[in-house]
Amino acid sequence: MEALESAGIKAVKVKPRQTPAPGSGVHVMTMHRIKGLEYRAVAIIGVGADHVPQPHAVTPVSEDRLQHERDMQRERSLLFVAATRAREQLAVTWAVKHSPFLEGSH
Repeated sequence: MEALESAGIKAVKVKPRQTPAPGSGVHVMTMHRIKGLEYRAVAIIGVGADHVPQPHAVTPVSEDRLQHERDMQRERSLLFVAATRAREQLAVTWAVKHSPFLEGSH
């Protein structure tokens, strides 16, 4: 939000159960919040290895292998759903190293 606003671009933080009006500015939200919405263009920012999947959202393999696999699938699905909210254009960014979910074998 700060980067957009400092560049002179109007931005609106989308809150739970809220859909801002078209033309109100760039809609900024989490991947969880975008579920069920659709946009002409979507940018998913920060899809780095340190952030996607979210470390605290995934059970360690050493603790429970099956739950780890379920958690990884849930996190992968979250990224997929966010990416499919774009009708025409999608941009995905990361810094340093991209998420393993962006590999071709996943």
